[in-house]
Amino acid sequence: MIKVCGSLLIIFITTFPITAQDYLWPVEVRKSISSNYGEYRPRRFHAGIDIKTNSTTGHKVIAVDDGYIWRVKVSSGGYGRVLYLQLKDGNIAVYAHLDSFIPILDEIITIEQKKRQSYSVDVYFEENEFPIQKGYLLGYSGDSGGAFAPHLHFELRDSLNRPLNPLSHGFEIRDKRLPVPEALAVVPLSKNSVINGSPLPQIFSLRRTKTNEYEFPDTIHVFGKIGLEISTTDHISGNSHSFNIYGAVLLIDGIEHYRIEFDRLPFEQSQLIEVELDNSLKRLNDGEFHRLFTTEASSQLDFINKKSGGTLNLSPGYHRIAIKLYDAVKNLVRIKGFLYSTPPTDIKVAVSEINMETVTFIISPIRSSFPITNFICYSFNKNGFVEQNIKSISMKQDGRNLIVVLPEAGIRNRILQFIGISKTGTVSRPFHLPTNIQSADYVTVDLTFSSAHLENSVVLQVETDEYITQHVELAIVGNGDKRYPMKTSRVTPTTFLTDPLDPTLLKGVKEVIVSIPGSPVRETHFAFKPAVSETKKPMVSVSPDGKCSVRASGTTFYDTTVFWIENVEQPVNVEGGIFMSQTYQLQPFDRPLQDSVRIAIALDQSIRNASKIGVFYYDQKENWTYLPCRFSEKKYLFYSSAYSLEAVTLIEDTVKPLISNVFPGNGGFYRYQDVETISAHIEDALAGIKDENALWMILDDKRLLCEYHPIKKNLSHRLDVPLTLGKHTLFIRALDQVGNVAIKEISFSVD
Repeated sequence: MIKVCGSLLIIFITTFPITAQDYLWPVEVRKSISSNYGEYRPRRFHAGIDIKTNSTTGHKVIAVDDGYIWRVKVSSGGYGRVLYLQLKDGNIAVYAHLDSFIPILDEIITIEQKKRQSYSVDVYFEENEFPIQKGYLLGYSGDSGGAFAPHLHFELRDSLNRPLNPLSHGFEIRDKRLPVPEALAVVPLSKNSVINGSPLPQIFSLRRTKTNEYEFPDTIHVFGKIGLEISTTDHISGNSHSFNIYGAVLLIDGIEHYRIEFDRLPFEQSQLIEVELDNSLKRLNDGEFHRLFTTEASSQLDFINKKSGGTLNLSPGYHRIAIKLYDAVKNLVRIKGFLYSTPPTDIKVAVSEINMETVTFIISPIRSSFPITNFICYSFNKNGFVEQNIKSISMKQDGRNLIVVLPEAGIRNRILQFIGISKTGTVSRPFHLPTNIQSADYVTVDLTFSSAHLENSVVLQVETDEYITQHVELAIVGNGDKRYPMKTSRVTPTTFLTDPLDPTLLKGVKEVIVSIPGSPVRETHFAFKPAVSETKKPMVSVSPDGKCSVRASGTTFYDTTVFWIENVEQPVNVEGGIFMSQTYQLQPFDRPLQDSVRIAIALDQSIRNASKIGVFYYDQKENWTYLPCRFSEKKYLFYSSAYSLEAVTLIEDTVKPLISNVFPGNGGFYRYQDVETISAHIEDALAGIKDENALWMILDDKRLLCEYHPIKKNLSHRLDVPLTLGKHTLFIRALDQVGNVAIKEISFSVD
């Protein structure tokens, strides 16, 4: 870009793509989109843009440039009716979810469907068969396939069939709105990493200082190897939707360490979205965070600059951080802040004076020559839930100590969590101090054991339902019977954590013993039989009751991973079915999978009929969802596979599919010109309908080739010739994925 400023000619060089294409907008509606390139989809990036069509179908879809129709495909799911246009510049334009093609293509599709006796067809053409000039009509927009609403899904692919970002390759749209940074995450990448006194990932809000500038809320204290992640959305002028950014750059002390641009990507890399985004934070509902560092897997992504690393192992002292975020039309925001790298410290806190309305505390550093100059204090109730951030009435320095006065009313009968901040900005580990609160009985308090998988380590965790003053120790049995002291979590005073452990230390573990000292000593045993996947050798983990197993191949996980199975005592109720086994949570549920895991669940031998039973997993949006599976009568096991670790169980589906809203209706009389499409709403509440092959429409003893819309749950057949006059019989049959059958017979007349 060249800009004249007075008598000076200033040239600005940017990394933004400069395109010379003169493409037309692919559909005759105004330029407005609802989704953009690179957005998250399960195990894939969104490969194009979704163009709004005013919530209606039937808008003209046109050729963006000269070329020829290379391929048309029709199916009930996925892209539905889709057309591929080979362009003169070597790129390919893809138009998906169409309602119809131009008449000659519709005729060809109908012929091919009848020839193959299949609704789903895929037809290719030679260059000289369907030459197309720029602006020519190709078809009409719709909502076929897996579309949730009417729109045009449009892709631009290069000569190697790699999807390009249309917004940066000739399909620019007017946009003056800036990306909006939402939060920064700092994640540990080694066993000794600490972020603000915690070994766990930390999320920080960002403060806006100018129109296009944001900053960290404060200096963030780190130690060891860490990575930064950013949660952000983009917005487009005149549009209420949120979008993916185009690019992000990370600079440390003015030097670029990482760059990602959502510009082009081979389809075979698409599943790597689960390592480009932080899958753990997403699965924990903490948000979508783009990693600003590479892992061994994500370094393969073409989106990421090959010189990028991003992993930080900072030298002692302050480091200036800058993050740049930008969209496809160069709208740019900057985020600034500081990281301070130094080993974590500890503090102790004691009460020095109590008055009617105030309490005075002395905060002292332990094994540190730097004085404590500031602090943070949170109050918790006896069950470990945070209540408020306690602000000081006054504070003053006393040598290396900090004397603070807090209001008595805000801390009475609470557990206080103090975090000290030294003169150098070092953040201490938390110190918990009860104030007039009685410790729960450590012998009877409820204990819960769990495990959290970090990037390269595992943290074992014990949680009490009420606050106790005793120390907690954990022992693993089966691999050297090692013992580990536990520290109070920064998150809550009722949670105790081990230091991050090398995952290989959990090989061969059969149980975990949690001990609390006292008279008597309390010991609680937890069944914990994890497997460790680290080589090409397959590994198997078995549930505590021995009736569920999960098998990971050497390529299931991206790196060394501890995986195990937990019994779920109170699963979410199932409507329309009956649980036929225990429910099992496959762990760690937040780890991304490179390849599938194989699941086996035993059916009770007393159940002699395995029909109508299948493997289901729990989806927070869809409830219990069927997993394709098979049953072995010899082993009495159901086998399935999955690409994520979920809660799984066996369910008997007791409800048939529901067939409703049939047109023509039973007993109806119609004019022949009024019956252009035969349709029915077919829905199955539990196991679901697999595809159009599980559905039959037979009209006057002739099977119709039908489209089944998986979102609308609508089965339809478009008549190519009008119905003859007289009586007609329509037979509809629906089969769900576990074998339940519904049948409906309709009689109607045409005159």
